[in-house]
Amino acid sequence: MAPSAPSNLIARLEVQRGLALEVGEPLAPHSTFRIGGPAEVLVEVADEAALRRLLAIVEDLGAPFFLLGLGSNVLFPDEGLDGVVAHLGGSFTEVEITDERVIVGAAVSLAGLARRLAKLGLTGMENLAGFPSTVGGAVYMNAGSYGVEIKDILVETTIIEPDGKLRTLTCEELEPGYRRTVLQGSGAFVTRATFRLQRGDAEQALAKINQLNRQRRRSLPSGNPNVGSIFRNPPGGSAGRLIDQCGLKGTRRGGAQISPKHGNVIVNTEGAQAVEVLELMISARRAVGERFGVWLEPEVVLTGALRERWRESQS
Repeated sequence: MAPSAPSNLIARLEVQRGLALEVGEPLAPHSTFRIGGPAEVLVEVADEAALRRLLAIVEDLGAPFFLLGLGSNVLFPDEGLDGVVAHLGGSFTEVEITDERVIVGAAVSLAGLARRLAKLGLTGMENLAGFPSTVGGAVYMNAGSYGVEIKDILVETTIIEPDGKLRTLTCEELEPGYRRTVLQGSGAFVTRATFRLQRGDAEQALAKINQLNRQRRRSLPSGNPNVGSIFRNPPGGSAGRLIDQCGLKGTRRGGAQISPKHGNVIVNTEGAQAVEVLELMISARRAVGERFGVWLEPEVVLTGALRERWRESQS
């Protein structure tokens, strides 16, 4: 388990407006993997001003910090996380629609937003309606699904930098590529985004969402907790297909299993631990690399000590 949060950290956070604290909150319920020990401090943040104050305190004390979205693309360590795990609420859940221009808070569900806009006859986001992410997370990684990426509809985004400064970047300034933007590794976080959509037929848009979601459900395993794709697809290839060709479907480590249905998905069959998921990831990467000369990179976000264990496995 993670040690108790430093009293000075708690004392400084609990008096701040716009911050709601939970000490020692288990992280497993906050991840679709249903894996992870306690956070020293889990903080809900109400607005940009509160987020700026939080980042200033974290910086001043040198405390670790992790921003949590829907938990659909993250693996938490069994021992939990030191420092602050923050998730956004309040004004970060607001949506403002003006004609075909939509300004959205970073905590809004991308899937929920796509369906809401489709009902209003605003189209262009339907292909993303099955992507399990907040808007902030989707912009941060340039999420994509069924041939559509966030960059195709994004006008600009507001970010908060580690020093608390707010900046607005155009889509081009994010330099979006396959599952990446310049924000990754920068220490900056998305606070809101502006999209431009098109007027269309609401009934057709909703039908398209329903059809693509059925297709997505057929292609991915269901019934066991997971985070979808574990690895990024290599250029021109499929991580799942490569893992399958190595004969690894169905491979188990404790309660973790490479899905018999999809090679690029690891499922929590029952009480899986993070180290067991990591062992499967390391084994799959090594097998694919040795057979095909392709070295897969994680799409799932590895947190805490898991990052270092992953780096050590590659040396």
